[in-house]
Amino acid sequence: MKTQALTVKPVNPIYGFLHQTIDEALEQLAPTQPIVDENIHNARKLMKKSRAELRLLRPGMRDAVYRKENTQLRDAGRVLSPIRDARSLVDALDSICDQFDKELEGVKLAPLEKKLHSNLAVARRNLHLKTPAKSEELQSCSRLLEKCLSMAKKEHFAAIDSRVAHAGLKRIYRQGQDAFVEARTERTTEALHEFRKQIKYLFNAIDDLTVADSDRNSKVLKRADRLGELLGNDHELVTLSQETSKKNYSSMNAAVKALHALIEQKRIELQNDALKLGEKIYHQKPQKFAEKVLRGAVLPSGARDAR
Repeated sequence: MKTQALTVKPVNPIYGFLHQTIDEALEQLAPTQPIVDENIHNARKLMKKSRAELRLLRPGMRDAVYRKENTQLRDAGRVLSPIRDARSLVDALDSICDQFDKELEGVKLAPLEKKLHSNLAVARRNLHLKTPAKSEELQSCSRLLEKCLSMAKKEHFAAIDSRVAHAGLKRIYRQGQDAFVEARTERTTEALHEFRKQIKYLFNAIDDLTVADSDRNSKVLKRADRLGELLGNDHELVTLSQETSKKNYSSMNAAVKALHALIEQKRIELQNDALKLGEKIYHQKPQKFAEKVLRGAVLPSGARDAR
């Protein structure tokens, strides 16, 4: 008597990426040792990556489910924002000092540096990063991530057809194009920040989809990574400018004034470079772009050929 072979539907690889990424974020926050700034930075990067993976799956899920999962991932990232923001202010000041050491010669920056480092120390204490015990905030972040994994399993994200990646990637690219046009036209802080978020989604989506050791998408990946870096540096500088404009920095007025002038100079340079690079990335039609990227994707051939 012949036994009938069971046909097992392969798990959507994008779901596999999503599950793995959230697992890795949870590992970064595990209370097995004191959590350092690098853990927080890595966890936030992984959460951004998971939101890009969710966007690739979006065409295959109900809108309410997508929005709930995306909101939970966003809120988990926001728990860690205070310490990342405080760290970025220190890094932004160090960057300006390194690039404009001659221009800042004689400017008394020590009180400003001390103040920013003090803010970072407070942010660390608030999250209890110096002890193995997890603070209430970190526990809340981990719970949100665990809810995301549970929801993905409950809603059967693994069974979503791989072919939705084509529509998902087109949507990510189209939204990036819209953000690019807005940033180029308006050049507001909000528009540039949105542009930065969209290029990060695009980079993470392409990075996940591209076959390991393949150079098929290497050019666009390098450009997207560089664009994200330029816009990230611009965002850090505008945040530094906003922070040092607060009243509790008034005693450092001379240093702040000199700093702001250099920040504006550097931001113009960063934005010009970013918009030139954006032109090279977002000049294609979304359909054509998605087809090109998916030719080197880690997906079944049917999914790569989807329209």
